[in-house]
Amino acid sequence: MRAIPSGMPNSRPSSNQWFLLLGLLGLTLIVLFFQSFEPREVLFANDTPLGFSASEQNRLPARFAGAWYNLAWLGNGQPAAAPTVTTVLRMALSPVMFSKVYAPFTLLCIGFSAWLFFRQLRFHPIVCALGGLAAGLNTHFFSIACWGLGSWNIAVAMTFLALAALSSPALKQIWARGILAGLAVGMGLMEGFDSGAILSIYVGLYVVVRFLTEEAPTGRKIARAILCEVVVIVFAGFIAAHTLSTLVETQIEGVASMEQDVQTKHQRWNAATQWSLPKAETLQIFVPGLFGYRMAQHILSPDHSSAYWGDIGQDPRIAGLGSDDPAVRKEIAAGFNVTDDLRNALNTPTRHERTGAMHDITKKSGIYWRYSGTGEFAGIVVFVLALFGFSNVCRSQSPFTKGERISVYFWGAVAVFSLLAAWGRYGFVYQILYQLPYFSTIRNPIKFLHPFQIAWIILAAYGMEALYRMYMRGPSKRTIPFPEHVMAWWGKVTGFDRKWTVFALVLLGASIAGLFIMNASHNALVLYLEDQSFASQEAAKIAAFSFAEAVWFVVYLALAVLVVTGIVSGAWSGPRMKWAWTFIAILMIADLARADQRWVRYFDYTEKYSPNPIVDFLQEQPYEHRVIGKLEPRGPGSGITPGFGELYFFWIQNDFPYHNIQSLDFSQMPHIPDLDRTYLKEFELKGTDIHETDIFPAVRLWQLTNTRYMLATASGVDLLNEKAGPDRGSFQIRALFNLEKKPGINQVADVGDITVVEGQRGSYALIDFTNALPRVKLFSNWQVPTNDDAALATLVSREFDPMKTALVSKETPAPQAPTAPTSDAGTATITQYHPKFVQIKADVKVPSILLLNDRTAPDWKVRIDRKPGKILRCNYIMRGVFLSPGTHTIEFRYRPSLKTLYVTLCAFVVGIAVGGYLIATRKPSVAPVEKPAPEPTPTPAPAPAPFPAKGATQPVTQTTKTTKKSRKGKVRNL
Repeated sequence: MRAIPSGMPNSRPSSNQWFLLLGLLGLTLIVLFFQSFEPREVLFANDTPLGFSASEQNRLPARFAGAWYNLAWLGNGQPAAAPTVTTVLRMALSPVMFSKVYAPFTLLCIGFSAWLFFRQLRFHPIVCALGGLAAGLNTHFFSIACWGLGSWNIAVAMTFLALAALSSPALKQIWARGILAGLAVGMGLMEGFDSGAILSIYVGLYVVVRFLTEEAPTGRKIARAILCEVVVIVFAGFIAAHTLSTLVETQIEGVASMEQDVQTKHQRWNAATQWSLPKAETLQIFVPGLFGYRMAQHILSPDHSSAYWGDIGQDPRIAGLGSDDPAVRKEIAAGFNVTDDLRNALNTPTRHERTGAMHDITKKSGIYWRYSGTGEFAGIVVFVLALFGFSNVCRSQSPFTKGERISVYFWGAVAVFSLLAAWGRYGFVYQILYQLPYFSTIRNPIKFLHPFQIAWIILAAYGMEALYRMYMRGPSKRTIPFPEHVMAWWGKVTGFDRKWTVFALVLLGASIAGLFIMNASHNALVLYLEDQSFASQEAAKIAAFSFAEAVWFVVYLALAVLVVTGIVSGAWSGPRMKWAWTFIAILMIADLARADQRWVRYFDYTEKYSPNPIVDFLQEQPYEHRVIGKLEPRGPGSGITPGFGELYFFWIQNDFPYHNIQSLDFSQMPHIPDLDRTYLKEFELKGTDIHETDIFPAVRLWQLTNTRYMLATASGVDLLNEKAGPDRGSFQIRALFNLEKKPGINQVADVGDITVVEGQRGSYALIDFTNALPRVKLFSNWQVPTNDDAALATLVSREFDPMKTALVSKETPAPQAPTAPTSDAGTATITQYHPKFVQIKADVKVPSILLLNDRTAPDWKVRIDRKPGKILRCNYIMRGVFLSPGTHTIEFRYRPSLKTLYVTLCAFVVGIAVGGYLIATRKPSVAPVEKPAPEPTPTPAPAPAPFPAKGATQPVTQTTKTTKKSRKGKVRNL
């Protein structure tokens, strides 16, 4: 069949069909997220839990002027909020309502953005709707939304909008396309950070492909491509200026691990590539659940057979611990702060025997054996359609125009390259990319699955459009029942249709053969799972679940092949095409929704965040103290709370932010600033056995950082008092408590169902460290060390008394202390405390240094009695200020520059102006109206011609020709 260009009327969308997409996608999302209608239920979000969203530090609109995260460690700057889709939604909704609607909202954004892009490609309206459906229900994007990273989805939606602007036939002006696409790309950067940066590269490549495939002279095409590319880059940077500026200030500047020299890149390689896609797990893109879904600890039901068992997120050192080479095992084990018994337990003859020791080491050291928070499934029906779409560019009678064929090749190349890049440390592509400037700052190579999924969905849309153009829009060809029709068609089909059908059947046959192989390897899989730290009984259930998922894959693959084969045979052409679209939609929804529902997890937030005596105590004036549950704040380390550690970790991420309780521990900080890294290193513990390790460095760190309370075992207080050095006897039990299920909980689903109850015989204790520095204190005596190294050496010295003397950095000098160290400096009290504003009242008796035990930063400013003052860097990392005798009001404010915010706001104004101009100057598109052919004018009968002479030829007049044509026309009309 002849190819029909996409711009021709019978290929042009005749109606919006947006209501069809809204009905299919919207109703499916309502079913999947139906628990959002329950008043107390909120969606679990690992990376943006409700407690984090509800904390004071995240309140809008204050975050537009910079963000200071003060609830973990000593405080640190975070990227400031920008006027993005996400922040606008946060401002409009309460934290509870936001956690209910944000995930489905981002999926609707992706679906409708993809739909708009396909409309600009002039695809059939149903193709546009089903393409949007495939994007909105894509399990990769769906699981990201449920994991609390919906901003990545908004970045994907912005990418589709940028592609739509570049592809729009209605936008004739190059500058208009470039501006709109650039603003969309910039919004993607603002939402997705490094994910948005990755996607922006692909948009830039699409600009080149789009303009160089136009029908125009070569020079003009190159000029238009360059012009559009420049405009896109300029306006993307224009609107994203505020976000880019704060990202550089808070995540790159002052972070040695972000340096671009060869040595730093090499040192960062393992951390940067930890979340890579193992090659074998590429199968889960097409076979949902083959490697499981959620992590076991995130499954609420007692049945954990669907637990993820792959290697995504695995620390590279795990393989070394299980190596068959004893030297490798010894070298890797030496880097862990574990006992000699565990190290010796690795010296076993077989890998299976080493599993127990490996499990204990990973648990104690806090490294990940695996940690996958997303699903990668693209859809089985989408998989078949994408293959069909790509294969159609090679057929002799392609349904695509030349430009469309180039686009299909482009998106095919994008899919292949992105998949190879997502392999990360398991492939060669990312090793090459890693050497490019600033690529090493990207933490997870698996983020390249964003562009892969986009490309795969686009190829599937081309596949559906090919089915429509080649097999569905012609007259109906079926006159007999469907099975007989297909058999009759198969008997005479040739060429591409036959080759495609054979390929599909071979693919189905290979999948069935894989099932038999997998079933025969059941025992080997169980043994492998046991080696991967799963218990024997649990391993058997997981293996059975994976086999069942493979069976479902074969079932859906068979149905998809049957539907596509039926369409190719012409069984649903003409008026029957509605059945073809219906079958595709049903399969797509059932296929994707079955995998998606595994990622939906709700909880009763009033129950999860219900009060308990310990949290109630800590939330009273939380700015007066910090709390710790580990010996060292960086990573899990060697905990002082065995048995309670998991609940404490839950509190750090949920209850503490919800109640604005400050802890010294931090659950994650991938980009630790150099100032903090060096400071922490000075207080590291040496040794593997807590009973033989000198814990004075940890105690001194707690003292310097206003860490007043510890959560530990009840017997831990004796150990702390015994080994605290100069602070011996400073630890006292404030309260004893035990762990038990929360009221009304019959079955514990996760650690959030556990609470604490006070009791005289409690196994755990809230310990009061009475010698910790207060949050704010006046010093009449201070020293100015010669450099930072000298300052750190003094701070960890047992002879140094932090209660009597403060250290002032040489770079921020203060007048020399004029009085004796024993002089009474006066009193200071915090009157207001907020993340970005602290007010202190001080009654100063002698010239003094006011020490505020919060981290300093260049954007902190101070006013003393409403006059600008100078912030001192005290005790290496804290804030301070010099005060003269008298009563003073001191105000610390966090005030980053707002110049870039104004630039971003100006970009929004430009975008609105451009959009308004395009709408005002838009010419209404009027479809050409075919006028009815005029009735033929009666022609008088010609006069009889004289009889021609013998041998003469009668001339054929124009009238005679016209009359013959008219008669033929009348016959056709009849």
